[in-house]
Amino acid sequence: MLESKITNIVSFGCSWTFGDELIDPELEKKGMESYYTQNDQYRLSNCYTGVLASHYDLIQENLSFPGSSLQSMQWNLMWWLDNHTDDYIKQSIILVGLTDESRISWYDPNHERGGDDPPWNNYLHAQWLDSAGSNVNRGWFELHKHYLSMSDCDELHKMNYETTVRLFDGISARYDIPIFQFNALATTSMDCDTLYNINGRKILSSETEVFKPHGHPNERGHKIIANSLIESVDNYIN
Repeated sequence: MLESKITNIVSFGCSWTFGDELIDPELEKKGMESYYTQNDQYRLSNCYTGVLASHYDLIQENLSFPGSSLQSMQWNLMWWLDNHTDDYIKQSIILVGLTDESRISWYDPNHERGGDDPPWNNYLHAQWLDSAGSNVNRGWFELHKHYLSMSDCDELHKMNYETTVRLFDGISARYDIPIFQFNALATTSMDCDTLYNINGRKILSSETEVFKPHGHPNERGHKIIANSLIESVDNYIN
């Protein structure tokens, strides 16, 4: 059992943590996509954060988004800290699905959010530039081009990764709360007690039926991830 002070579980990550491609079969028949708000209840209850929230009877707060980078995860963490009380923060478990360290996002202070967008969604994710519409300022395309040609390198990827891991570690230490980090799409590894590829083993294999057509975990895959994280959380509290 979790300590009585723990009331909520908060997750950060990209499309894997978001629960991309988890779609209610009835809504899928109507041609809807998993990111439609009509599908939120199904997606959030079947992603690994939702499975853990149900297992431990906690409130779920999912701050992940498709295409997110390690940088936007850091910004989302800052938003979360700035918009919750210390008491609430100290009642939380945090899950961090570390994404591809080569991804890049920029904070866009002029980002025009739709009515369904969460308040922390103020980013331009380079992952989406290839499919960006005419409403996206062309300056972002130039910025990305110059970034790739002048800055992108393995050393920067490693910095993205290590600063993210250490930032979450620091918040864990500052507030004395459990934070569990694992590589979802990230490939870098480091000697850090809170970082693991889920108990030191790869738990999802392409040879098993755990993926959706576009490569995200299906309902079974999310349950496998959740069960391994439950093992880690139980080990932590015991």
